[in-house]
Amino acid sequence: MELWTSTYSGRPNSWQKFLLIFSLIIFLLLSTLYIVFLRMYRISSDIMEHPLNILVMGVDAEKIDDNGEIERPRTDTMFFITVCSQQRKVGVFSIPRDSLVDIPGYGRDRINMAHVYGGYELTKQVVEEVMGVPIQRYVMINFEGFKELVDLVGGVEIEVDKRMLYTDHSAGLEINLQPGTQTLNGEEALGYVRFRRDRLGDITRVGRQQAFLKTLAEKIMGQGWDLVLKFPALFRIGRKHLKTDVSLVELVALYRLSRRLNLHQDLVTATLPGEFSGPYWSLSTEKIERMLQELTP
Repeated sequence: MELWTSTYSGRPNSWQKFLLIFSLIIFLLLSTLYIVFLRMYRISSDIMEHPLNILVMGVDAEKIDDNGEIERPRTDTMFFITVCSQQRKVGVFSIPRDSLVDIPGYGRDRINMAHVYGGYELTKQVVEEVMGVPIQRYVMINFEGFKELVDLVGGVEIEVDKRMLYTDHSAGLEINLQPGTQTLNGEEALGYVRFRRDRLGDITRVGRQQAFLKTLAEKIMGQGWDLVLKFPALFRIGRKHLKTDVSLVELVALYRLSRRLNLHQDLVTATLPGEFSGPYWSLSTEKIERMLQELTP
């Protein structure tokens, strides 16, 4: 009795053709991705050979003035970040918004007005003059993007050092926080980092901002694979609320460095040194230069 018979025509049918073509496409796609990854990894290694200076600006959303033209917002928050991969150090330096500086074409004014007068390019020019070093890249995020990022990671636990109660209807700002350790959502976190009703005003505020951002960075880095699942949401937030000229390869380099960093030892935070001069913060050029030299001996 014949248990098994088979007919073989020698020619693949339509389903076999589909599987063959599909397999080839997958193979070519994976090969391409692997080659791209290796290239990005190599280039990112080259990038890490040199310091990278980044200007980070937190701004409100752009508004339309009475003439129907876009009105640039002031920079509410400014950080000068210097990434020294060889020394495995990252410096995050807060620039007080009331710092009195020379703005080319506009005279002496608060540094946060540079963006109103000339956007990022003028702001970059002013900060480079203050820091005495070139800026290679910038990141600009608005308040809505900050709130959505904090909410995406599930809030941030922080110790609120005092009762914070303040309302500014014109700026759309309403802060109502009780003292004590608590997990702040995006709206509450924005109020926390913007509150400046203190004896030292903006100088105290930037200290809170540094502590908050360090805690936020620790939580993001601790997300592990959960962060990968949140990439679509991160991409949406970035596309909608963030402007930057940091390239994808540079992001890979920064991510690689972040995995090697101990935030308690390798992350240096400080406020640009100076002193009060009336309502302004008068920066000390000599102390700023010394501060940068200590970071990269």
